Amino acid sequence: MVEPNLSAYIQNQIKQAQDIEAQIESIASQRYQLDVLIRELDKTIKELKSISEGTPVYKSVGPVMYLVEDKNKLINDLEEQKELSQMRSKTLENQQKSLEQKYREVQESLQKKYQEASKGEGN
Repeated sequence: MVEPNLSAYIQNQIKQAQDIEAQIESIASQRYQLDVLIRELDKTIKELKSISEGTPVYKSVGPVMYLVEDKNKLINDLEEQKELSQMRSKTLENQQKSLEQKYREVQESLQKKYQEASKGEGN
């Protein structure tokens, strides 16, 4: 038996699938940006560790650059920022996987409803 509101149900499911798809794209974009930041931080940390103690190190904050007094503190701060970024990236990855699973479920539900509807029309 075909539900009287099948069309509204299908439209709602399609809208939900589109919303989930947009969320997945947004999360993927955020993950990409974090991955770029993590690589940049890693490269900066390695470079800072390779320079000798007496070499002046500058840090950019907006349009201003200032001399860093304690290179090791800067390295620690950057390592902490890298670690937090990695944790955030992992959280986003888990959210993306969850949304992808939900998307597959909505897709399967839609396919089932279409099949039921086409069987009902064949009678």
